[in-house]
Amino acid sequence: MPIDTIRHPLLRMVRGRQEDWEDVIRKLVVPWLRRTFELQDPRHARLLPMEGLRGFAVTLVFLQHYTMQSQLIGLSAGPASAVAAAFHSYGNLGVELFFVLSGYLIYGALIRKAPPFGSFMARRIQRIYPAFLVVFAFALALTVLARVPGKIPLDPWQATAYLAANLALLPGLIPMVRIVDVAWSLSYEMFFYIVTAALVLGTKLTNTPRGRRIAILALLASAFVLAGSADIPNFPMRMMPFFAGMLLAEGVGARVPPWVGLAAPVAGFVVRTTHVLPVVAEELFQTVAFFALCAVCFRGAGRVSRWMTWTPLRWLGNMSYSYYLAHGFVVRIGMVALASVLPLGMPDWLFWALMPILYLATLLVSSLLFVSVEKPVSLRPAAAKVPGVVAV
Repeated sequence: MPIDTIRHPLLRMVRGRQEDWEDVIRKLVVPWLRRTFELQDPRHARLLPMEGLRGFAVTLVFLQHYTMQSQLIGLSAGPASAVAAAFHSYGNLGVELFFVLSGYLIYGALIRKAPPFGSFMARRIQRIYPAFLVVFAFALALTVLARVPGKIPLDPWQATAYLAANLALLPGLIPMVRIVDVAWSLSYEMFFYIVTAALVLGTKLTNTPRGRRIAILALLASAFVLAGSADIPNFPMRMMPFFAGMLLAEGVGARVPPWVGLAAPVAGFVVRTTHVLPVVAEELFQTVAFFALCAVCFRGAGRVSRWMTWTPLRWLGNMSYSYYLAHGFVVRIGMVALASVLPLGMPDWLFWALMPILYLATLLVSSLLFVSVEKPVSLRPAAAKVPGVVAV
């Protein structure tokens, strides 16, 4: 039998199966992803680049944790080692980008609406705690089962106080060992919510002219930088980006050229990886860099803004809180298991090959937390108050 008479039916069968899979993805998988990860809350106008910025921020945090754990296993000198050193340093700044976004959203909402303090804080607690409690329970179980030394005190009263402090999100502002490693940033977030709401609502800052509000924010930011330069023990210097977000909410930065939105973070990467500036100056530089990035993206200007509207990146941004809470456990567990079979450390090729595999694993675990807890509990939209109106 001629080869061509066999080849053509096989090709048709392969192409047919490929078309069937493409049809399944187009008709079933993509609509499910869209229903699950697109957030359409009638209370808020969507700012698509902000969703992408969140996805970019948690990707930086993943790279920081992945490279740090790779270095703990041991990387030989080479390209992988250089990349690990760079992103071990720069990736942690993804949290600062989140602080800029929080400053913009929270301060902006308080200035526009001036909600009652109690209802505002209740909404913040609903947003933070459900997913956090699930991750906290998992981390506590791991700590107890693995008998991690130096975390939970042996004395029952001290242990109770220690657990209560962790549940109250005190580690971060207060120097103490954390049950959930990433909870330090939640401590900063909660402190920002309380202080900002008290300032805006207590002083009726909403009724203050915009120019005066900007002057007050600039004065507070300057005082914060000076305090950070005074070598105060445990001073929360990494809270500086909240001021950048608050100024963005007041419309400052509306004339930042689009090219600066891309050039500033690149310059920030160089500054961070070379450590050419003192700590306070470097934090200020990174804050300005992320300020420029967000200012350009919020206007929808330039190439970097278009990048941040890429749909998969936005979907990651929409579940970024769940991802931030859960991804570190996946990376750590995977690396601990790998270390048991790599007595001589991780070769370069494995560093690159394992990165997308662990990234995919973190996406799957975080999606489970998002779908089962965060979206149905913390992101549940309020019922529309105008009858007969459907918000799209």
